[in-house]
Amino acid sequence: MSHDLLKLCDPNAYYDQFLLNSIYPDGRPVESFRQISLQMSVADSLSGSCLVRQGGVSLTCRLEPFLAAVSDAPCIQCEVCSAPDLDKELINDIKDFIDQLVGQNAFYTRESLLTAGGRLTWLLHLHVMILNVDGPIHSALTACLTGAFMDLRLPSVTVDVDPDVPVDISKAVVSSKYSYFQLADLPVASCFMYYDPPNAKPLILCDPISALIPIIPGLIVITVGNNGRIHRIWQRGSCGDTSVLQRMIKLAVERQRIVAGTLAKAREKHQNK
Repeated sequence: MSHDLLKLCDPNAYYDQFLLNSIYPDGRPVESFRQISLQMSVADSLSGSCLVRQGGVSLTCRLEPFLAAVSDAPCIQCEVCSAPDLDKELINDIKDFIDQLVGQNAFYTRESLLTAGGRLTWLLHLHVMILNVDGPIHSALTACLTGAFMDLRLPSVTVDVDPDVPVDISKAVVSSKYSYFQLADLPVASCFMYYDPPNAKPLILCDPISALIPIIPGLIVITVGNNGRIHRIWQRGSCGDTSVLQRMIKLAVERQRIVAGTLAKAREKHQNK
């Protein structure tokens, strides 16, 4: 039986001939990740923006800052746009994922957005545009969000009013000099599958290809920040015993160090242009 016919008639058998040899059909080792292509400043403005491609996923993120009075309101508003045929449930999952990372102070703290001596704050409008989705989106999404925050530039702001007098935003003096925003953390999401084939050793599949999603039910997304800080673990289906999860966390921590270092170098190179 030809490979194409086997793939169509018995996808489990087709992929097993690769996975049981610890590789994907394209030859990539199952405990390795695909490269991320990242470009900052894709929007022609001082707002932070980024374009990311990884595997079959591509998207852009753009941050627009606005001055506001200090309050308990959320500091970020998120809008996710995509092609009309994209699953609405996926859009909601993306928004929930971003909300959870924001709640974990993965990108910023409220204090880091204060300006004018703490009298005013920056509010951020986040625009996410999903260009293509073929597989798990979380890894590319966190890289794109981080890249947009790295590209974000904010001016200094001063107000010349008595501390007891409410600030009139229209009278705030906005400097023409900008400085890059300093992130609170550098989160990196890593996707895994747990595959327990019959009569063979269980496997951890890193950055799984989209074709495996309907075949293997166990999907785990681990988001890690600097110094091994775990921001989020999301799981669908089985991920094996505790030792398997610990191995996945270790792989996610190692990958975060590599990706965060690459992002930091990319930011330094970008800022020195």
